[in-house]
Amino acid sequence: MVFVVPILLIVPFYVTGFLEESSANIIMYSTYIVLSIAVTKYNRRPLEEIGITRKRLFPSVGNSVLLVLTAVVTRFLFTGLRLSTDIGSWTAVTYNLLFWTLSGVGQEILFRGLILFSLKRWKGWKVALLISSVLFGLVHILRYQSISGIMVEIVVGVAWGWIALEYENMVGPAVAHGLFNFLFSFVLTD
Repeated sequence: MVFVVPILLIVPFYVTGFLEESSANIIMYSTYIVLSIAVTKYNRRPLEEIGITRKRLFPSVGNSVLLVLTAVVTRFLFTGLRLSTDIGSWTAVTYNLLFWTLSGVGQEILFRGLILFSLKRWKGWKVALLISSVLFGLVHILRYQSISGIMVEIVVGVAWGWIALEYENMVGPAVAHGLFNFLFSFVLTD
C-alpha cells in the first residue's frame, strides 16, 4: 500500500504535465515517509520496529557512509569524476541537498524500514532482504533503464539492507543514501 498508492496517485499528474518530475518525486518521497510512520503507528508498533532509533546509530551510519566513500573513490579511479559546474550556486546546492536527502530518507524508510523489518517478522530476514532489495531496484527503473543498472541498485539495496538488519537501525542507510544521491546526482559528474 505505502509503495504503490503514492505512485498511482502521482503518476497521472506527472504524465499529464501537471507536476514536474522533481515536484512529483518530492511529493512521493514525503508520502513514503509520512505513510510509513503512519502505518507503523496505526498498527500500534514503536518506530524502533522499522529501524528508526538511536540504538546502534553510530555503527549504522559509519558502515553506510563507508559504502558511499568506497563508491566515490572507485568512481574517481575508474570514471574520472569531476565537480559539477553548478556547485557554485547556493540556490542549486540548497535545493539539491534537500531534494536528494529527501529521496534517500524516503526510499530508506519505505524499503529498509517498513518493508524490510515488517517482512523480517513475517517471513524471516533472508526473504525480507531479497524482496525489499528487488523492490528497491525496480523503483529505479526509470533512472537506470538497463538490467545492469537495476542489478547494481539491487546489490546496493542488499548492502544497505544488511546494515539495517545488522544494527536494527535504518537511519545509517538513510543518511548514506541521501549523501550518495546528493554526491552522484549533483556534486560529481562523469
